[in-house]
Amino acid sequence: MATKPPRCVENREAERLDGLPGSAPAGAATANGEEVEATVRLLDGCVPLSHQVAGHMFGKDKGGILQHPDGTVLKQLQPPPRGPRELDFYNKVFADGCEDSVFLELQKYLPKYYGTWSLPTAPNDLYLKLEDVTHRFKKPCIMDVKIGQKSYDPYASEEKIKQQISKYPLMEEIGFLVLGMRVYHVPTGSYETQNQHYGRGLTKETIKDGVAQFFYNGFTLRKDAVAEMKKLKSG
Repeated sequence: MATKPPRCVENREAERLDGLPGSAPAGAATANGEEVEATVRLLDGCVPLSHQVAGHMFGKDKGGILQHPDGTVLKQLQPPPRGPRELDFYNKVFADGCEDSVFLELQKYLPKYYGTWSLPTAPNDLYLKLEDVTHRFKKPCIMDVKIGQKSYDPYASEEKIKQQISKYPLMEEIGFLVLGMRVYHVPTGSYETQNQHYGRGLTKETIKDGVAQFFYNGFTLRKDAVAEMKKLKSG
């Protein structure tokens, strides 16, 4: 079950499947045979997102991030107030006739938004329906980065603020935190993965080399990718 987003997103519906895979990515549901088939049936054909590197994981958390049979990504809305705020954000940024220069600029850096989706058996359990920005890549390399000097909600309690700061005090100084990464190494034909403990273990002395690991493909540093990042910064 899906609800339609604002009309400007609706107008993009014709292009939404252009280049998207017709089904979930190969390997997304190849393990544990019968268990996976049961999961797919339970989730109305959706499967856990195979290349997720951080955040709420399916199986460990209530929902996690899923992949719809049409190739889009489903991100479960969090409980209030965070979930409704996130939904309101996407609806405003992709609103019909949006003329806000900030929102229009943001659209360039966000996955396309296709409204909300829910299971027929749980219509009130909403998911954001988003573009899978990795679908064009054969061996997507992904780094999940929390950007900003604060990792807590503006309305968080004092206890929550202290808890979040204690997890990675350096964030207030450098302005980001690596939550996880997945990097393809050409020589071995395999992926190297790192979780949140890797990112929180980086210090001022090791942060540069730690982040550089994402741009190393087993042969050399991908300086072309770094150049693209610099374009974003200067833009």
